[in-house]
Amino acid sequence: MHLRNLSSVPKSIARIDYDIPERYRNAFFLANAAFFDSTNWFLHRAYEAVFPILKNSYREHFQSLHVNDSNIHEKLENIVESIDQCNSILDVRFPVKRENGKLEVIRGFRAHYCEAIGNTPCLGGFRIHSSITRDHIKALALLSAMKNFCIGTGLSGAMGGIKVNPKEYSECELKEIVSLYVTELYKKGYCNHTDVVHPDVNTSAKEMSWVQETFSKCSGQSLNAASTGKPLECGGVENYDIAAALGAFKALETFINNGEIMLKTGCIKTGLKNKRFIIQGLGKVGRPLGVMLIENGAICVGVKEEDAYLYDAKGIDLYELYKYKDDHGTIENFGISKTEFPDSIFTEECDILVLAARQKSLVCYIARDVKARVILEASDGPVTPTSHKILTTKSKLVIPDIYASSGAAVISYFEYLRNLQQIGLPTDNVLRFSTNIHQQIFQSMNQAQLKVNGSSQTQYNVFLPLDHNFCTNSIECVYSSVGQEIIKNLEQFKLGIDVRTAAYTVAIQNMFKIIFQQKILI
Repeated sequence: MHLRNLSSVPKSIARIDYDIPERYRNAFFLANAAFFDSTNWFLHRAYEAVFPILKNSYREHFQSLHVNDSNIHEKLENIVESIDQCNSILDVRFPVKRENGKLEVIRGFRAHYCEAIGNTPCLGGFRIHSSITRDHIKALALLSAMKNFCIGTGLSGAMGGIKVNPKEYSECELKEIVSLYVTELYKKGYCNHTDVVHPDVNTSAKEMSWVQETFSKCSGQSLNAASTGKPLECGGVENYDIAAALGAFKALETFINNGEIMLKTGCIKTGLKNKRFIIQGLGKVGRPLGVMLIENGAICVGVKEEDAYLYDAKGIDLYELYKYKDDHGTIENFGISKTEFPDSIFTEECDILVLAARQKSLVCYIARDVKARVILEASDGPVTPTSHKILTTKSKLVIPDIYASSGAAVISYFEYLRNLQQIGLPTDNVLRFSTNIHQQIFQSMNQAQLKVNGSSQTQYNVFLPLDHNFCTNSIECVYSSVGQEIIKNLEQFKLGIDVRTAAYTVAIQNMFKIIFQQKILI
């Protein structure tokens, strides 16, 4: 079918442009804008770019309806509006008895985003932190959905959290808090094989085993598909703990090895060798990521933690720094570390700035003076909309969170599929929206398992450990495929060096492919 050239349609008849809703437009200018609104600015900026393509796609799928251009535009805007907010957000409070005998009321959240699309399971993180709010959880659920659509799994997004400082509680108290939180979620239809949690800030395999244990008690079934990132004996996947860092590293490699893109940043040489980097955050993502960078020839010249920072143009011995932090619990008083004016480290000389800590880390008045040519978002939402605009205007390459920090989501997806098989539930219902690369990896995973088990069955009661390199190989395959798609959209939409918008266009197109194919919301 030959599609009309949209440029030939009179403006009086066809609305070509997509208008970002005023609420999100304002978020661009407000330094204290809600995190959810700021995140939506990035999403709706991508809608602006991809809207003509969505209209063409609508015509292809529904040509028999003979809908005119103006009505198509109105229909698509209506669909965008219908998925623009979280489907649900649960805000629970429950009492817990401390070891000192006192009762304390704990607050927890769980949010779903894009749940209506394909009626797919929701997959997203679970964090424990004293600063989380409803707004944070909503924004992170949105980011989770965009990650899932960007990497091609087709799952809806979710995010949950408990609003406490884990350092103020014993392990027994934390286990009780997590158990009560999961119990509250389960009572209201959350936290099961259609609402899957994976580790995030201050959570790990240990907390995921608590989630699974509580879910089993609540449901009366020994199911293990309510969480991912679990210990191996609970159905987890090998090397899950480095998946997030590995994803960020592969995202960086995708772009730093692309000569054409790097030339636009002013960097003549590609690759990581002798590239100087500053890293913010030495947590479960930043710490292994720092090792991966130096093992591939990069040089660490700066580190920023919550309590201190240090910069040394001659280079920092990360292994020595890690040992010091392990021994002292802080990097303060290590070498030439400082505590005053911590944000100044973002403006020091380097080639790569790695943001692996919290949201809104890089604000506009700092972004103006950033010297790094590449900014890697290894955490969720570290760059504000205004900062992003400043950086891209100055030909800085920002590798966005919905691509760079999706490594854990990739491996969580395969662990989830494996767990569904293990408990005898159909995986085809989940796989139907995933891209070919995910289907191929899953088939390879099954074939390897069949060889080990010596069986022709596709469902198993007992799963032996996967190949040691499964995590690395899977992330390499997915990130390579998605990275090339982002680069293609970068060129197709003439976005210059705006990789974030290109990544969102990939997510949006994958999302609308499901909407059109399934005739959802149409």
